[in-house]
Amino acid sequence: MRADLVRNLGNMCNSELHKGRLHVRRLIKEYIDEVSTQLRMVCGSDSEELLLEEKLAFMHETRHAFGRTALLLSGGASLGAFHVGVVKTLVEHKLLPRIIAGSSVGSIMCSIVATRSWPELQSFFEDSWHSLQFFDQLGGIFTIFRRVMTQGAVHEIRQLQVLLRNLTNNLTFQEAYDMTGRILGITVCSPRKHEPPRCLNYLTSPHVVIWSDVTASCAFPGLFEAQELMAKDRSGDLVPYHPPFHLGSDATSGASSRRWRDGSLEVDLPMMQLKELFNVNHFIVSQANQHIAPPLRIKEFVRAYGGNFAAKLAQLTEMEVKHRCHQVLELGFPLGGIAKLFAQDWEGDVTVVMPATLAQYSKIIQNPSTLELQKAAN
Repeated sequence: MRADLVRNLGNMCNSELHKGRLHVRRLIKEYIDEVSTQLRMVCGSDSEELLLEEKLAFMHETRHAFGRTALLLSGGASLGAFHVGVVKTLVEHKLLPRIIAGSSVGSIMCSIVATRSWPELQSFFEDSWHSLQFFDQLGGIFTIFRRVMTQGAVHEIRQLQVLLRNLTNNLTFQEAYDMTGRILGITVCSPRKHEPPRCLNYLTSPHVVIWSDVTASCAFPGLFEAQELMAKDRSGDLVPYHPPFHLGSDATSGASSRRWRDGSLEVDLPMMQLKELFNVNHFIVSQANQHIAPPLRIKEFVRAYGGNFAAKLAQLTEMEVKHRCHQVLELGFPLGGIAKLFAQDWEGDVTVVMPATLAQYSKIIQNPSTLELQKAAN
């Protein structure tokens, strides 16, 4: 049973088999029901030959061989309100994975999910989701100019910090995991040239407070200023988080100077980190990035109406773009920052792409209205 329990047996995970269908195909459902029956038989067996320790070992080993599913939420500024509807639907159908990760605005939704018990999560989507306000009021042109000149950013990040403190109850990654059993991963990048991006979670950084990591992950250059990570010490007080090692010529600088910014700049969807740390081999992606969603919508349109050759041509074009971006990064050309945005993985095994409109793009750095949040949630 352990050998044959594979996720894509008989190519049953092929998305073409499930397009336009509200229910799983009969043959696939029968297979899933049979596997569930067999697993329950193992659990409920009263045979003296099968000890409890052997049952537990079998279940752990089978789960490890089968792999795990993770939900990944992309960045996208105010377009990230789309994630509310994706998560709400998964919660309503009780299909929410235990592993949730994201960056930028996606990390906000991830932090909400990972810091709430199941009843609290259901209650949130019933009466609290419409209170999500990410940005402060821009103010007049002189206010914006002064803020850009003094802080290097259009928006003040304090409103977002207050919102996240209230939403996450000042929990650390470890505390959230102990309370809910969900694994939260949030990516951040360093302004330093040679420092790799991080995917913070309860294993790699258990004492980092979630709200500080989320604000850092939302700190897109020019939109918010880069943020310092905060952690709890032994007495529960907030202190600056000191990474375990330093990179670069400025390694002698103090910990207070170490700031982090938007994770979507380099690792929008931390698939590799989740594969290595948590044995994830199946990804559900909610994609709302303003520079990725339109190409994915076009590719889907080509697949649907252009035939097999057009679909392969679209895939070839995508591969070529990523290949050229990787070449730009390897050669160290000045456009490396832009190349990093397009060289990443865009899709998962299941990808839900936001159908954005031009009106939404025009308000991308403004708070979504109640009506827009309601549309996203429904």
